[in-house]
Amino acid sequence: MKSIPTWVLRVDGLTRRFGVGCPRCTDSVGPAHERSQCPWCATVHACTAASFTLARGEVLGIVGESGSGKSTLLQMLNLTSPADAGAIWYREPTDPAAPPIDLLRLDRYAMRQFRNDRLGIVHQRPELGLEMRFSVGGNVAEKLLLARWRNVAAIRERAASLMHQTELPVERIDDAPPTFSGGMLQRVQIARALASRPALLLLDEVTSGLDLSVQARVLDLIRRIQWEQQVTMVLVSHDLGVIKQLARRTIVMKHGHIVEAGLTDQILEDPQHPYTQLLVSSAL
Repeated sequence: MKSIPTWVLRVDGLTRRFGVGCPRCTDSVGPAHERSQCPWCATVHACTAASFTLARGEVLGIVGESGSGKSTLLQMLNLTSPADAGAIWYREPTDPAAPPIDLLRLDRYAMRQFRNDRLGIVHQRPELGLEMRFSVGGNVAEKLLLARWRNVAAIRERAASLMHQTELPVERIDDAPPTFSGGMLQRVQIARALASRPALLLLDEVTSGLDLSVQARVLDLIRRIQWEQQVTMVLVSHDLGVIKQLARRTIVMKHGHIVEAGLTDQILEDPQHPYTQLLVSSAL
């Protein structure tokens, strides 16, 4: 009997560069050369041949220094930055027998529809993920309207339910985001991201700049959501402590390349690549 693949997301050779490139690029950039910008043509190779798979409910951590390519990779997964090569294969978790689709081959309308329905993202800076002029309920409503919800009462009920799930005071549903604290704004972002019940949640440095006590509450919330709803997540963070708490597997990026990948505990306890060893020792 033919086995059914268990993965929800499979990334194959995902590549993004900024510039036209030249014949010397291949031998001039990458971790071995300690740069991602070609000295001959100035092309920046932000992400080169990234590949990995994700199962339903799994959390993948992505770590690396500034300029390593992790944010570019996340933007491609969010379908907001084009790829120069590669594929992002998606298999609907509720129907694993269905044929996978390459998200990068969708037309613009289908891609936008998929992003509204099946993707959620939480940005490092709340102003990138929220419309600060709208109320909290309005931000959730906007996401639901994009996902083709039309019943006003149902939208408001869903917004109130999400505020309760993310431990936000429901009585503040009509308050504007600027009246909330930093930790609460991250919860508002999470509520908005979860509005359409996405299959994939992208988290970009979600605890950066928060006090330790607030970080702990946000991490507890994300952990609970992952456990209860089995949402597949990709977590970008420079904080190895955050990665250790949330991610079962981790990939390490440097100068646009994945230099190490594996189980998070294994990578943190016995790093193999010199760069990963430096990251781990710096965090101790």
